[in-house]
Amino acid sequence: MSKALFIYEDATNPRVQEVIEYAQSQNITLTKLSLSAFLEQPGRPLDFAEHVVALCSDTDLAQLFDLAKSLNFSLGIIPVDNQQTRLREWFMFTGKLSEQLELAFAKSTKAIDVLRCNDEVALGSIMLGKTPFLDQRSRTYRQRSASLMRRIMYFIAVLWSSLGNLFSIQPFAITLSVGKEYSAKTAITGMVAIENNVTNAAARLINTSISVQDGKVSTLLIAPKSISQYISFLIKATFNPERKVSRLPSSMSYVRSNYLRVDSDKMLTYYVDSHKREANSIELQLYPEAIHINLPAAYYETQGGQHGGKDTLKLENLPLHEERLTMIQKRLPLFTHALEEDFKGLFLQLRDSAQTSSSFISLMMLSSLIASLGLFLSSPAVIIGAMVLAPLMSPIISLAMALLRNDQALLQKSLKSIAIGVILALAMAALLALIIPITRVTPEMAGRLHPNLLDLGVAIVSGMAGAYAYARESIMKSMPGVAIAVALVPPLCVVGIGIGWWDWQVISGAALLFITNLVGIALAAALTFLVLGYAPIVKARRGLTLSMALMLTIAVPLTWSFQTMYSVWQVEQKVDSLSLDIHGKLLYLNALQVQIKSSETLLKLEVSSNSEVTIADLTALKEQLELLLNTPIKLDVTPRISL
Repeated sequence: MSKALFIYEDATNPRVQEVIEYAQSQNITLTKLSLSAFLEQPGRPLDFAEHVVALCSDTDLAQLFDLAKSLNFSLGIIPVDNQQTRLREWFMFTGKLSEQLELAFAKSTKAIDVLRCNDEVALGSIMLGKTPFLDQRSRTYRQRSASLMRRIMYFIAVLWSSLGNLFSIQPFAITLSVGKEYSAKTAITGMVAIENNVTNAAARLINTSISVQDGKVSTLLIAPKSISQYISFLIKATFNPERKVSRLPSSMSYVRSNYLRVDSDKMLTYYVDSHKREANSIELQLYPEAIHINLPAAYYETQGGQHGGKDTLKLENLPLHEERLTMIQKRLPLFTHALEEDFKGLFLQLRDSAQTSSSFISLMMLSSLIASLGLFLSSPAVIIGAMVLAPLMSPIISLAMALLRNDQALLQKSLKSIAIGVILALAMAALLALIIPITRVTPEMAGRLHPNLLDLGVAIVSGMAGAYAYARESIMKSMPGVAIAVALVPPLCVVGIGIGWWDWQVISGAALLFITNLVGIALAAALTFLVLGYAPIVKARRGLTLSMALMLTIAVPLTWSFQTMYSVWQVEQKVDSLSLDIHGKLLYLNALQVQIKSSETLLKLEVSSNSEVTIADLTALKEQLELLLNTPIKLDVTPRISL
């Protein structure tokens, strides 16, 4: 290079003289001019040189890029100092002046794309709307890497601000046009268009490479369909700040094109490289290989992607359906609402499940008989077979949807099916109890007489699994596993056996377990359908309130039962397999059974010793156990002598 035009902001900057001395050492003829004079009349000075070396700050770059494109001159950049953050982050300039000088005066061979936003050059990025964790305008963001504490404070501040505005987020309607062919009406909460700033947080959410030499501009559209989806986006943006994600979050869409336009009926506030602008329309136009500029090799190494090619439109996450747009434009719902077309098939399936068909009656009778026989045999395998066969889970899931959507027709059908199923199970079990001449409570029966909060937990989880299996057709095959987990028919059959024996203790205990399962499944399934978006919270409030009230009512005896079970466990931990020295005799306590009553605790156990155990020994044993347990006890002892 034999001659160049040198422009600068401040003639007193020490770097001005260093640039002049470097040019003289390289036998380069310099034409010197202030930056302001060049910007006023850029054409005439270019008669003396086709290459411009600019000693400037990052705030002047956009104007220089614009002139370089329109007047077709090559450009070399020297930062005015080492504090130019954007020149370092966007264009990878080093802090060594010698390297900057050599690069600025080199012969320019590579051209880069230029992005214009509403006829204004955008160097780094363009932001519109709410873009938490992607907004890099603030000084706080630029200083976040100074220390670990600054990074933590930055994340806390942005997360707190974003969560504080959760319920005030309002998507705004736009018309999105991409290229010459695609146009659609949608609603978004934010947008980020990326040019040179390819290492920012927004670029890391795109699972593809971005290049300033690919002839396209990459744009992220933020369009959550619910507050829960927005929270999911915040979490992903928070915990993946410095690395690429494998796929786009469900609230984001991606466009790669040389032209994009956003139109709105309302005034849009957007930022071009942190400079605030307002307009009803935002037009992005990418000019490929528009200017020749000397940039470090490190800058080109960060670029990826391919040049040209077809536009990329990943818009499946955008709300495009008119019904969806109506839902979200007033206020984002807490959970993503399913569209009518999304759950049409599910509703048909649930209505079929609520019907009392001949198959339902037959399976209910057969499963009840099998379960009752299994209970008498105390055979878990037979009882599991009855669980798989029983069809009672389906109308309960239908009941959950009926409560959620306040669907009276579905509610009546599902309640009718459940009632018929319950009556059939009770009748079959009671009949079998009258026929079989055995009135002994087997271990399998006894296991269903004392439900507690853990049984309610099983019912709740099973209800969630059942609702999810119905909502996702691909996992419907897991429904038998759900039925086994919750075991609806066996407790019903125990109630029926109790009726046949006319044993109130058996009837009440097993009935409480069945009601626990029924209410737990219905409430959990309804909540799962709510989270999956099958009803708005306002519509579901009545049914959920009723279900919650029933569950809280049931939780009272279950809590007492759980407390009793816990107390029994504490006694067993202290007493079972205990050995005590009584009157010089070593007594071993085994085969412990505990019954806790209101006034005292009954302990049934075996006491073994190598000598005879007397009444005096047992009395002393009782006193020691009362001291150990700190409660009155009654002993039912079977003494054994070990020789």
